[in-house]
Amino acid sequence: MRNAAAGHGRRGSGGFRMRAEGNARVTYRSAILSAVLLACAREAAQAKITFSFDYSLDAGGIFDGSTSSGKAAQAAMDRAGQVFSDRFLDSLTPITSGSGNSFSARIRNPGTGVDNYDPGLTSVAANVIKVYVGSRSLDFPDVGSGGAGGAVVSGSQAFLDNAASRGQSGALANPKTDFGPWGGSIAFDIGTPWYFGLTSGGLTSNKVDFLSVATHELAHLLGFSASQPSWSAKVAGALFTGANATAANGGAAPTITGSHWLGMNSKVGPNGPTQVALMDASVPTGTRRRVTLLDWAAMTDVGWRLAGTGDADANGIINFVDFQTLEQNLGRTGARWSQGDFNEDGMVDTADYALLMKSYSRQQGGGAVPAAWLEGASVPEPGVVGVLGMLVLARRGRRE
Repeated sequence: MRNAAAGHGRRGSGGFRMRAEGNARVTYRSAILSAVLLACAREAAQAKITFSFDYSLDAGGIFDGSTSSGKAAQAAMDRAGQVFSDRFLDSLTPITSGSGNSFSARIRNPGTGVDNYDPGLTSVAANVIKVYVGSRSLDFPDVGSGGAGGAVVSGSQAFLDNAASRGQSGALANPKTDFGPWGGSIAFDIGTPWYFGLTSGGLTSNKVDFLSVATHELAHLLGFSASQPSWSAKVAGALFTGANATAANGGAAPTITGSHWLGMNSKVGPNGPTQVALMDASVPTGTRRRVTLLDWAAMTDVGWRLAGTGDADANGIINFVDFQTLEQNLGRTGARWSQGDFNEDGMVDTADYALLMKSYSRQQGGGAVPAAWLEGASVPEPGVVGVLGMLVLARRGRRE
C-alpha cells in the first residue's frame, strides 16, 4: 500500500500505500435451555483455517517480541488473520513431503526483499496458512507489500495437484475458479509511523494504522491479486467482472487498477457505514479501514467460501450456538465476528442480533441473501427462531 501524498508512482501487485491527510455472562433456566438445545441439534463444526505467522525473517525489528511495540505489532497481525479465519468455510488439505514427494516453499524474503528465497518450509499442516512476516525499508511511498508464495515441487501427480490446490478443485480447473495457497510473505516499512492498537481510539492523524495495512496485505496473499489466475480470469480491462463483486456494487462491475480497487466505496457489514473499500491502493493516515462488502464479495469470486451472517463459529449453519455466542458477548467492544459482531463495527449489540434473526428468516424462505455474506449457510430447524425470540425477552436469568 502507498502513501499517496507522494503522487501515484509505482503500484505493485501486492503493495498497500498511504496518503497523508490533514460481560456479563447469562445463564438461562435449565428447562428452557434444554428445550432449545434439543431443537437445535448441532452439526459437527468444520475445521477452521488458521494463520501461522513466522517472524524469524524480520530484519527491521518491528516484530521483536522482546519489546512492547513488537508484541503489539504481533497482536495486530494476529487480529488481521482472525478477520479472515473467522469467516472462511474452506478446508485446506495438508502438504507433506516424503516417500518420493518433495515440496520446498519459495517467498520474497520480507526482511531483505530477495525473491525466490527458500525459508526451509517443506510441509504445511491441514487448514494452516503459513505467512512469513518481517520489516525492512520499502521504496517510498510503499508502507506494506505482500503476496502468495511459490514452491519447487516434485513427485506423483496427486502430490503435485494437492500442492497446487490444497483440495480446492477449482484451483486445478481451466480457467481457474479457486485458490488454495500454502502461504506467502508480507513486509512492512520500518520508517513508517505505525499505530498498532486493536481499536482505533488511539489512532492519531500522524499515524498509519497497522491493522488496516496488515488486513489489506493478507487479502493480496489470499488471492486478491493480478498474479492469481482466479482473479485475473475475471478482469476485463479496468473492470473486475466477478459476479459477487458486481452484485455488491449495485450491478455494475467495479473498477480496478492492477490488484486494487480504483475509487470504489462500499458498506462495512450489512447496513453498516460506507467507506472507501479496504482494497483501494491507498488510505489516509489517521484512518482505519475495514473489510467492506465489496472486498468480501471479491474474495468469494476468487474462490473462498464465507460464513453467513450470524454464523459465529463458521461451521456452515446458523443455529442456537451462534445465538448463544452473541448473547454471551453482548455489550463487548473490540469484538470479532466469532464473538457475534456480524455487522463488523467492533461491538456486539442489538444490531447484530437483528442480523442474526434476519438470517434465520431468510433461510426459511424470506428472500435471497447476497452470496458474499451468506454463502454456505444451512436452514435452521423449525421453530428455533420463535424460541430464540422468547429467550431474548427473558434475558433476566441468573448472572454469574
